[in-house]
Amino acid sequence: MNSEQDLINYLKRFKTYDKKIITGIGDDCSIIKFSSNKKYVFTTDTSLLGPHFSKDYSPEEIGYKTLATNISDIASMGCTPLYAMYALTLPKMSEAWIQKFFKGTKRLLDKYKISIIGGDTTKGPLSVTIQLIGVQNKKILTRGGAKLGDDIYVTGTIGGARAALISKKQTEAYKYFRKYLVRPQPRVQIGLELSRFANSCIDVSDGLAKDLKNISIASKKGFEIHIDLIPTCPKFNNFVSDKKKEECLLGGGEDYELCFTANKKYTNNINNISKLSKTKITKIGTITHSKYKFYENKKLYTVKTRGYDHFQCK
Repeated sequence: MNSEQDLINYLKRFKTYDKKIITGIGDDCSIIKFSSNKKYVFTTDTSLLGPHFSKDYSPEEIGYKTLATNISDIASMGCTPLYAMYALTLPKMSEAWIQKFFKGTKRLLDKYKISIIGGDTTKGPLSVTIQLIGVQNKKILTRGGAKLGDDIYVTGTIGGARAALISKKQTEAYKYFRKYLVRPQPRVQIGLELSRFANSCIDVSDGLAKDLKNISIASKKGFEIHIDLIPTCPKFNNFVSDKKKEECLLGGGEDYELCFTANKKYTNNINNISKLSKTKITKIGTITHSKYKFYENKKLYTVKTRGYDHFQCK
């Protein structure tokens, strides 16, 4: 095994014993149907000092981001987050640090009415693991529903988080992009609205190119993407060099925006969701029979980035 996907593929071979499991390993969340009218989704993420947050993060920022990234998984399934369980590994029991950490967490708990229902604590290098449980009474979005001819969209802007990571600390560029890295905005309400008609969805966490391929593999389809149409924040081109644009737009990840597909007949619905949520939603491509094609200035573009993988990063 050399990658996260290798491990996922290995675990998929394990037998599941409960008929209530609708979707197991391989999507943003697993889906369990406990009753005829309610389906629950489960997601777990671990955040570590280094790959997920750095020493310049405040405890409040760590608290916010670690929960926001989990909520984004729930949003990508078109569901409402309900319950959280925390497993915290702490170097020491510091009341001041913990209060600040949960101050950042509480902003999201209150906004989405999420209840902490348990967890675990242990001593060691700083690590935050959250299990989040959500619910949906109607349709749940997955990666595997994309249909031939679907339009491909992304919410918000792409590339800001990676732009912060490649910018030198204390520079004007880093100060400008830092908010995209530290305070991602989970798109819960948009996900709920999209669940009425979208065919597939994923959150952009490992890089847009990789996450698009995840939709295509799960849906057994291909795609065409126009890089020029990928939305960026206002000063993106001022600070990011041409050599670094692919890395930020297609390979960086940590944007935690939604990438979804929908039939062309829902264009007006999507425009209305964009207006009501005051969030940009941009069409960037189309689902095709097979193959992955990227275009820039109407010319075929070869993508070099592979997206983020914990076990293939130096």
